[in-house]
Amino acid sequence: MTHRAVRLPPRVEELPGPVPARRNAYYVRVAVADVRANPYQGAELVTQALLGDEVKVLKQEGDWLQGRVPDGYIGWLKTADVVLDTPPPALDLAVVTIPRALLYRQPGGADAAGEALMATDLPLVQQKEGWMEVWLPGRGTAWLAANEVEVWPGGKVKGKRSGEDIIQTAERLRGAPYLWGGVSLHGIDCSGLTYIAYYLNGVRLPRDADLQFQVGRQVAREELQPGDLVFFNTEGTGSLPTHVGIYTGNGEFINSRSGRGVIFSRLDEPLFARGYLGARRYLP
Repeated sequence: MTHRAVRLPPRVEELPGPVPARRNAYYVRVAVADVRANPYQGAELVTQALLGDEVKVLKQEGDWLQGRVPDGYIGWLKTADVVLDTPPPALDLAVVTIPRALLYRQPGGADAAGEALMATDLPLVQQKEGWMEVWLPGRGTAWLAANEVEVWPGGKVKGKRSGEDIIQTAERLRGAPYLWGGVSLHGIDCSGLTYIAYYLNGVRLPRDADLQFQVGRQVAREELQPGDLVFFNTEGTGSLPTHVGIYTGNGEFINSRSGRGVIFSRLDEPLFARGYLGARRYLP
């Protein structure tokens, strides 16, 4: 996916730690919030923000707020999807690692309180017998099953990650429908898939394919390794990437395709063979 909306310059970030104490600010209060190019419902969806993401608000117009979300985009969110709140002083994060995790008001799986989608990261309040209590913006706390999340001490992913880890993460969203600007199992685009897969393994990429192509280390086609990103121009319009996927080996890659969702494709398919632009590597 390539957008023309306001966004940050491209760079690759290793997620830092420790996390500074969060402050009174606006946070996403729903499982996934649309971020649009203009303040009306029919405007282009440029990206989405997940539950607990901080929104750095710039201005308000009626029922809409303009703000910057963690992936770097500046866009418009419904005021009903965000809330002004102060998180607890917890430094550890509970990060959802499955496509969809249910939230509960009490440990044990009774009294549902909503859902948290893959790559949602929330301040960890406490752990108790296979359950984790997390902070919810504007709603106090809720509980997640411990086997559906990963704890990031000080907000930093544990251990070194490999290309195979990237692939396994992306595969969890196999079958999710395609959605321009989407970042979850309810709908995801090509660069949303690569962004989420890398984020869950400790690397924050730029949000869009063209910016992802500008960073990382260039990789020759004959030197491709699992986890590398492969880029294409599928519109026959030159050297600007319009599509990206995660190389899985043996000439295949996993990607989110318009009309088909998250599937495996091959480099030698005519569409991709004609439009292949190159590859990038982001892990050490």
